Amino acid sequence: MLKKQRLILAGASVAGVLVLYGAAAYWSGLKAEETLAEQHKMLSQLPFFKVKSHVYERGWFTSTETTELVFNRKLFAPYESLMPDNVRPLLNRTIRYTHTVRHGPLPGLTEGHFQPARALVTTEFSMSDETRRTLAKFFGDQPPITVVNRLGFGGGGELSVTVPAFDYEETLSGVHMKWQGFTLKVDYASGYQEYKTDASTPGFLLQAATKGSLSLGPLRYLSDIRPGTTGVKLGTSELTVDAVGLNWKEAVPYSIKLNELVFLLTRMRVGEFINPSGELRPSNVALKKLRYQIVTSEQDSFINTRGKLDFETFRYNDQLYGPLRLDVSANHLHGPTLVSLDKTISAIPVEGVDPAVLRQRYLDTIKTEGLPLLENNPRLVINELYLKMPNGEARLTGNLGLQGFTRSDLDNPTAFLKRFNVEAKVDLPRRTLDDLVVAQARNLFTVDASAEEQPSLEEIDNLALSLLDTQLAQWTEQGYLTQNQGQVATEFVFRNGELRVRNHKVALPWEEADIAPGEPASAAQ
Repeated sequence: MLKKQRLILAGASVAGVLVLYGAAAYWSGLKAEETLAEQHKMLSQLPFFKVKSHVYERGWFTSTETTELVFNRKLFAPYESLMPDNVRPLLNRTIRYTHTVRHGPLPGLTEGHFQPARALVTTEFSMSDETRRTLAKFFGDQPPITVVNRLGFGGGGELSVTVPAFDYEETLSGVHMKWQGFTLKVDYASGYQEYKTDASTPGFLLQAATKGSLSLGPLRYLSDIRPGTTGVKLGTSELTVDAVGLNWKEAVPYSIKLNELVFLLTRMRVGEFINPSGELRPSNVALKKLRYQIVTSEQDSFINTRGKLDFETFRYNDQLYGPLRLDVSANHLHGPTLVSLDKTISAIPVEGVDPAVLRQRYLDTIKTEGLPLLENNPRLVINELYLKMPNGEARLTGNLGLQGFTRSDLDNPTAFLKRFNVEAKVDLPRRTLDDLVVAQARNLFTVDASAEEQPSLEEIDNLALSLLDTQLAQWTEQGYLTQNQGQVATEFVFRNGELRVRNHKVALPWEEADIAPGEPASAAQ
């Protein structure tokens, strides 16, 4: 009898546990649906896509969510004529994916994982048979991408994305591709305002026997973002790339239509004279130890951000550059104004709006909503710019600030300019100046590369260098700059509407009326 009672008690306990687990799974399913609905809302608000269909089928222990997206043709319509022929058809494609949602409290139990969660969401992308066969050449039986989203009980979660490695080779063509995989992990808090990101790939190698090779890696991206009291997102982001290598063995002709790019971005016609053309000769390019970092912090209602970019070496054939160190700060930015600008600009309708009209709306919004940024004394600082070059070293430090600006200053250009305080120190290789002036002169005098009669490049170069040499000699004699061991250096200060170059006052247009007849502008006090 006692044994039977124990069996009944054990059975009742198991049944109770199953009932409790089932109830917990059902509750977790409801909460998971709320979280995924919030994620879908964020996706549907993106301007790039339109939701073609969205279905959520909730079960007791497992649910499915299927979504179909299409590109927003109205957004891309003004630019379709500028896109390559093989890209435009992609805008008609439907992107379809399915979330399989296994409810908590132990959604990974069947796979031996005992980590509690609201749900474990796996994603499968629909592909055509042709696409699957193509990807199978690289990944074999492995899925080309795996997406897992673990939804925590607090409303946050962890998203992980993996792309497996492959080693692909075509013997006849001599093409070898080695992809070492990719991983992405995003830890996000409830509301998606706070998140940490860790993305990395060990590397990639492409070798084409007759064309050349491309190599990349290892690469890693880290970020830690959180909202500040003003609503501005604070934190850090950092990218590091150990090495990038590019080697091409054949000459590649190029003709870059920069005027079309300007038209794409601004809808303004600027003519053909900015379109470079020529030939990329067989070259070796190597970049080592590239790194950038951005840190954004908050002090009271003001935002400070600092960005750093550096690399160890950059080699172009036999030309070696580096190290490079760039350190720039933007300080005392009014946080509430940044948030207001972001919300106002995001609310501007973009569908079916002519780009010129849209651009004007953006400018008008910045003028009306962004003035508090100028009224709160913002400051831009170049803490350091250093680059070692084959012919010398380039250095730049300086800062630009706005002090005491008022809205009425916009009605008086001179008063507005006098609000600026600028300081800078510059040190450049003379050879760099020569190259810049020669390049500018060639662009100026060689407008049409297809013309039968071209001006002599040697004559253009000699004229440009002669004019530069004369001007530099004059400025050196007047004390505006120094030349020493192939370096050209100067410094200037603009404060309270007065410009001084190496402590020599230089008259500005609004000061010229005060200069006595016959007195050099540079000597006016």
